Amino acid sequence: MIDKKLETNIKKVKEFMEIWNNFRGLFENSEVQNFAATKKLINTRFDDLMDSLGEGALARFTKNEPLYNILSLQDIAIMSDERRKAVDNDWEDSFKFLGRLLGRLEKKKRLIEDMSPVGFGIKKGIAKIRFR
Repeated sequence: MIDKKLETNIKKVKEFMEIWNNFRGLFENSEVQNFAATKKLINTRFDDLMDSLGEGALARFTKNEPLYNILSLQDIAIMSDERRKAVDNDWEDSFKFLGRLLGRLEKKKRLIEDMSPVGFGIKKGIAKIRFR
């Protein structure tokens, strides 16, 4: 069985992880103009990903604080060494979060692949009833 929405979410997480990694490269090389321009794109992609996963505004912040810390950076050119170290920690934490998120989605995908179409339909029906 294949869940198209789940497949789409897995693809979005992988794509986001790739651009997030490239974004880190801009930060590490202190490419101020590229960093600022890319940050806007990353914010949009992150919001799209969280919408796709059904995460509300509060959950987005509480579950993803390291991402928000990075996306709220203003002037990386004059950043102190201490602040840079804190941001480096946020990068590491954000990659851990994204890796766990991808792992959960891929585990769900494996479970669904083994499920019969009838079982999958029942599971989706129950999920819809729970969220009403």
